[in-house]
Amino acid sequence: MEALESIAKLYVALSLLLFCNRKVSGENVFSMSVDDFDKALYHKHLRQEAPKATVSFALAKHFQNHMVLQQAPRRANIYGFSPDIGQKVIMQLVTVPATKPYYYSTTVEQGPVDGLGVWNFLLDPFVANTSVNINIQAEAGSLSLNDVIFGDVWICSGQSNMQFTVVQMDGAEDEMADAQNYPNIRLFTVNMDTATTPQYDLIRVEESWTAPNKNAIGATAWSYFSAVCWLFGKNIHKARGVPIGLIGTNWGGTPVEAWSSPEALAACGNPFNSPVLQPASYREYVKTQPWDIRHRLEGPGDNSVLWNAMIHPLLGMTIYGAIWYQGSEADASGARMNKYNCTFPAMIKDWRFNFNKASNGQTSLSFPFGFVQLAPNTPDPTISVGFPDIRWHQTADHGYVPNSDLPNVFMAVAMDLPDFTSSYGSIHPRDKKDVGVRLALSGLAVAYGQSGIFQGPLPVQAVTTSAGLVIDYGNTWVLDVRDFNGFEIQCADSWVFTDIITNNQTTVTLYSGVCQGKPLKGLRYAWRESPCAFMKCSIYETSNNLPAAPFVAFAKTINGKSYFTFDGPAHI
Repeated sequence: MEALESIAKLYVALSLLLFCNRKVSGENVFSMSVDDFDKALYHKHLRQEAPKATVSFALAKHFQNHMVLQQAPRRANIYGFSPDIGQKVIMQLVTVPATKPYYYSTTVEQGPVDGLGVWNFLLDPFVANTSVNINIQAEAGSLSLNDVIFGDVWICSGQSNMQFTVVQMDGAEDEMADAQNYPNIRLFTVNMDTATTPQYDLIRVEESWTAPNKNAIGATAWSYFSAVCWLFGKNIHKARGVPIGLIGTNWGGTPVEAWSSPEALAACGNPFNSPVLQPASYREYVKTQPWDIRHRLEGPGDNSVLWNAMIHPLLGMTIYGAIWYQGSEADASGARMNKYNCTFPAMIKDWRFNFNKASNGQTSLSFPFGFVQLAPNTPDPTISVGFPDIRWHQTADHGYVPNSDLPNVFMAVAMDLPDFTSSYGSIHPRDKKDVGVRLALSGLAVAYGQSGIFQGPLPVQAVTTSAGLVIDYGNTWVLDVRDFNGFEIQCADSWVFTDIITNNQTTVTLYSGVCQGKPLKGLRYAWRESPCAFMKCSIYETSNNLPAAPFVAFAKTINGKSYFTFDGPAHI
């Protein structure tokens, strides 16, 4: 009898919706008291079946208890699956503790697979720190989401240095002990899966939405939770005071092409797979690991397989931004390296387009995207190809972000943080704390408009004088010169190291006599795989201790004087 009464109440609710005849998504459609809504159905548990032709009425897997939904002015989407195409789905959202109810209605529509229906609710905009409980009903049953809070949602993706977990980083014990002090940061980790076609639900979840604690952020090595993701989110949360939802979706050893859609790859003339060659230090470390760890570090290299399985299912969710740490192990050689100045910007643009489209326009078409520039690897001072090329291509050959090719993009420089004795291989430095601080600092400036110095010194111009080659960094930074090495001048067709012979707060002067009468054609800085000792590169700024990024520029000549500008891309 109780079951029949519940069904009867559901039909009454559906009839009211039809009577009101207000087909809206994201607006209040009718008003009733909480008591009038079927409380007996509130306590049903969320279902997590993957969408199949015989799928049950279910939420997409990443909609769970304890999650963060995107705050105002954006409107969050909540969606799922049903076999009952054409039927009504209704939702009640109740704020906590105010218990103000909101009601929504939608219809199950034909999905991308025969027999698979999809439904979506576009919520009202809710301000940060609003907590809600959500109940969804249809003839097929009911679903619930509890302890949901509104804030900013960030995707954290890439390969092994993003996958590198809190338990592996320097200072792990202190970081894990501190985690419980941030209950409004929520964590979620996507399982490592591949697919040859785009998926509309995650295949599996590795870590369900949870508030941080020692176990939630400090599982096993290479499992969960991402150290860079956690540290970035923690620093943003401390600065902004709003809840932060962090979605880790990463896999060691994977190239950018695996995370890119076929359309993004085609835009770069690269629709086909090419071999992935990992650096020797990476291969040596992986060989020492048991099978389960090797699986986590030897991710697939096939085009689009991670886009299909680990990004595409998330597209409909409204997000604030994304951060990325990738490029070293899988793209720093061969054809992949030479195309990275296209494939990386194309992926960013494509992610933005698809997240915006799938979220009903709620995720910004220009959402902020941050990345970590490659850290050092081997302590070989002769290696000038590979990592330096990728660092440059990560900026679309400008040397800095944001720029005209990468708008609303921010980065953290990490080339001065070597860890050649890392127990996880030199390609995986354990100092993730400085990376997280730097990435959050640049994110606060670019993604949130916070004023202040957020990147290291950038050259304004350089010109040959009787005293030498003078590099002017402008008046934005006060320079801190820690080493007199690191610069090279291209004399005719050869690159030659030169030293800083004098400097002040805004300029450094290089010895230009190394060219011995040959034409001075190029200038570059920190153009090595591992350019300096720990925090001992040549140029820093004094306010936030940020290193200058590597650069390369090519000379122009006027009246016998060589000069350089840094206002456009320099293709190598």
